[in-house]
Amino acid sequence: MLCCDETVTLYHRSYDPASRADVWNRTVYTTASWYGGQAASVSDNGLMTADAYTVRINTAAAIPAAPGDVLVRGEVDDTVTGSTALTGKYQGRCFVVTHVQDNRRGARRLWHWRIEGK
Repeated sequence: MLCCDETVTLYHRSYDPASRADVWNRTVYTTASWYGGQAASVSDNGLMTADAYTVRINTAAAIPAAPGDVLVRGEVDDTVTGSTALTGKYQGRCFVVTHVQDNRRGARRLWHWRIEGK
């Protein structure tokens, strides 16, 4: 893929049954492209705006991303217990994942994961 020159940090939430708490694992990816900003849609209540982001991570490996995870632009090294700590600290350069799509098909150099969020 072209233009995969961004570094992103994925905070993946998983449940630890031993401690009965969520655990946030951090993974840094150095071959990503970041696209995002304000998106608008028209509804019965008028014009609605929100932040919408799309990140493509160029890799053949599986990525443990799921809705509810947090993706931050750049490499960060925070230890967190919830998503609000990250979204508050990195406002404007992070988002909560809403959709993950595996695009590892076709020509191998084009394989990537598409992660969307708000």
